[in-house]
Amino acid sequence: MQKQKHLMQPIPSHDESVRQDFITDFRAFLTDEIYPKITPYYVSKIEPAFVKEKGRIPADKKEVQDIMLKDSAYQSWSFLQRISQQMMFTSVIDTVERTLEDLIEETKNYTKLGSLKLDKSLKVPRYLTAYDIHQQPGGYHTENTENDIAAGVVYDISLPIYSRDAMGDENDLLAQATINYLINNLDVKPKKILDMGCNIGNSTLPFVRAFPESEVYGIDVAAPGLRYAHARANALNASVHFSQQNAESTSFEDNTFDIVASCLLLHETSHSAIPKIINECARILKPGGWMLHLDVYPFQRNIVEPLYDFLKDWEVTNNNEDFSGVLREMDLQGIFEDAGFTKDTIQFTSAEANSDADNGYTGDFYLKLPVYVAQVAD
Repeated sequence: MQKQKHLMQPIPSHDESVRQDFITDFRAFLTDEIYPKITPYYVSKIEPAFVKEKGRIPADKKEVQDIMLKDSAYQSWSFLQRISQQMMFTSVIDTVERTLEDLIEETKNYTKLGSLKLDKSLKVPRYLTAYDIHQQPGGYHTENTENDIAAGVVYDISLPIYSRDAMGDENDLLAQATINYLINNLDVKPKKILDMGCNIGNSTLPFVRAFPESEVYGIDVAAPGLRYAHARANALNASVHFSQQNAESTSFEDNTFDIVASCLLLHETSHSAIPKIINECARILKPGGWMLHLDVYPFQRNIVEPLYDFLKDWEVTNNNEDFSGVLREMDLQGIFEDAGFTKDTIQFTSAEANSDADNGYTGDFYLKLPVYVAQVAD
């Protein structure tokens, strides 16, 4: 049963909680019992059949894809994995719809710390509206009532199901990885920090904890998440200045921030947006400031192991992560250099964190994800 982790989270009813627990177990079964069998199944059955027919192993991801998409065993796992995501959202939406009116009213009690600025004229980019990211119904931006926070609440209470509670009590393990890298590798004492694509602020609040003397800002294009983020931050006693802005073009003045960071932002954007976001990072960073973008996808394709490459793209084709595959094809080194980041500071490396997940599913959880790092010239 999910526990309430802050006072802006709704409490599931008994039946809602049981349903959510079942889906957590179901996803754990797919992850722990079925998915690990795909590679040995491919090696023992699929690849030998291909070699027998072609006289060679599959050359790339496309050839692996052509075989696997016709295989009934793989089809079964893929279907169940996709449907489990839909089941997850359906289960938490019941809780959110039942409690939404009270939650919106509750936001009025959590406004003292930080600030919230919304911009009704801001156009949400098409790459966020063309489909429902992660299959979350309505995506992150849809509003159905006045002062709507539903999309933010759905994200907050679905993430523990998705991750089997491995992200920690505040769903912040990804940001913890970024901060660990920052503290361990960069000699910086930031006074102003910006979190781009902050959503509900779960990637933002760790900066408040790690650097209590800093001013921390979070921007996103989606108003429901920002409303919830502000109330959530107050419920967790954290001061953050949230505003509705597009990371491609912000209202901040030149040379404003010591750190500009993001968690899982870049792969949710587009080919044309990436250079704009990186240029904007360079513009608003102070001389000597650092940019850190944490993401979930490898920096490049694995041409040696096309099966790995195929499986890594499952989210692209099945979980509405359309741009993720394209991101790995882009010349990010060149984009960073063109934006003015110092060449010898540009790094495509890894950030790490550990979670003590006391939930009966994951236990201690170790996270290691790609992080893009670069410094503006002094």
